[in-house]
Amino acid sequence: MEPSRSPLPPFDLVVFDVDGTLVEHADDKTVWEVLNLRFTGVGDADRERFEAYREGRLSYAEWVALDVSGWRDAGATRDQIVAAFEPLKLVSGTREALAALRARGVRLAIVSGTLDLLLDTLFPDHPFDEVYCNRIRFGDDGRIQSWSATPFDMSGKSVALRAIALREGVPLSRVAFVGDSANDVWIAEESGFAVAFNPKSADLERVADVAVRSRDLRDILPHLLPE
Repeated sequence: MEPSRSPLPPFDLVVFDVDGTLVEHADDKTVWEVLNLRFTGVGDADRERFEAYREGRLSYAEWVALDVSGWRDAGATRDQIVAAFEPLKLVSGTREALAALRARGVRLAIVSGTLDLLLDTLFPDHPFDEVYCNRIRFGDDGRIQSWSATPFDMSGKSVALRAIALREGVPLSRVAFVGDSANDVWIAEESGFAVAFNPKSADLERVADVAVRSRDLRDILPHLLPE
């Protein structure tokens, strides 16, 4: 008798957001809110800047520059930024959920407005094939030297998803996305299947195929892998 084989998964590629999806804060703060509060004393600046972005008064690159330059001007070093990540942690079951997807041959990617340093700090052994996010470069003295704002946040997330799918040769119908917030609406609409994980946006929940309310990322697996 031939050994039984696991059925093929319905998705060849799963794309993840980071803040609020793979990484959590006890008060649902993003890495941007955490760092703004730590280095500028203003934790809600990004709410105002998000509104300015939505109204077309601020570009995404300008928004990132306002935040990061504020940390730079406050003298933030790489070590201090890493220390400020202390209240942020990987969502329970993240490593196990991603390993289960990998074991079934699913390719994995990140398309997020997070920071590369956060991922490198909390998940240096991550299994993602591609990572699209904001990046900070530091000088020899550890201070912020420059930064690159990703063009693939907000509505640009869907552009990244299409590019990854094309490069990987995966039809969009076989691409799933997992996210939690308002900036995930565009990419959720573009993907073949979307999971709103602990959604913080009514708009995202409306366009997603399923909402999963859980403190453990493994609870998305029944929607992404067949029995």
